This record gives sequence, structure tokens and C-alpha cells, in this order.
Amino acid sequence: MRDGRQSSWKRKNAPYLIAMALAFIMVMVIAPEVNEGNAMDPTVKDGQVLVMTKSSYSVKRQEPDKGKVVVLEKTVAPKVSEDNIIARVIGLPGDKIKIKDGRVFVNGREYVTETGIKGAGNAKDATYKLKGNDVYLLCDNRDEYIDSRNEKLGPVDMRDIRGTVFLRIWPLSDLGGID
Repeated sequence: MRDGRQSSWKRKNAPYLIAMALAFIMVMVIAPEVNEGNAMDPTVKDGQVLVMTKSSYSVKRQEPDKGKVVVLEKTVAPKVSEDNIIARVIGLPGDKIKIKDGRVFVNGREYVTETGIKGAGNAKDATYKLKGNDVYLLCDNRDEYIDSRNEKLGPVDMRDIRGTVFLRIWPLSDLGGID
């Protein structure tokens, strides 16, 4: 008789247990992010809702993958953006970044993204040797300067990255992964 009551309790409360487990996952592992602005256009457009995996990066634990789109906490660069910064990781500790005539080079090779970029960008010529936990972030719309090319931001400590974007969920017509 006792087994019957336990089975009935499980069946009756299963939706609540599942909802609690999903809520825990949402709070601890993933988070939504609304893109404001055109800095990542054409990859991510203004107003799209993204899902990111919350990640904790450092040289000793885990580095973000080159080419991945990440979300940088807005408190890191309030003079650059009033919102979180969404950008692509192009340089990791030890890399040498060079900007020359609006073109970006990583370790001597010109950086080219498969998803395409928008605009030519007119950033000042500069060279960076990434050290410690520093990463170099670029927006896909090179005419926007809310990435590491901005003197008020520069290379970013990877520990300030909130997470990696992996999915676009809104609008539904654009539902899919992020390259």
C-alpha cells in the first residue's frame, strides 16, 4: 500500500518537480540576453533575444573559445555602453593583435570571420600583446566601437565575461544557433 501512495505522489507532483528543476537550470546555467543596438549586425540584430550559457573563465580553469560570441558585463565599461556588450572573442592570452589601416591581424594573420562583417571600421592603428587573463573582443559591425578597439575598453579580463551566446530565440523567425 505504501508503494501505491509514493507512486501517486510522484505522478501528482511531477510537473512541479520538473518546473523547479528547469527554474534551477535557468538561474544557474543559462540566461536570456536582449541585444540592443547594431554592434553585432549582421550576426545578431537589434532587439533579438539570445540565450547564453553562464560561464566563469580564467587562464587556470577555462578560456573562452576564439570566434565565439560572448556577453561582457556592463559594469566593466559604463563609458562605452549602457548595456551589456555582446562581441566576438578573437584574441586570447599570448596572442598579438595588430590593427593597421582598419584591418585586424591576430598573430600575423588577418582576422576574417565566416559570418561576414559589416563596415570597414576606422580604428586607430594599434598593437596589443595579450597577457594574463586578457582577451580581445570585436563586434561584427566594424563601424561600431563598443569592443576592444575602443580606448575606454581595450583588451578585457576574461573573468568579466558573463557567458557565451549559443542560441537566438526571438523573433521566432530567426530561431537558431549563433555562429
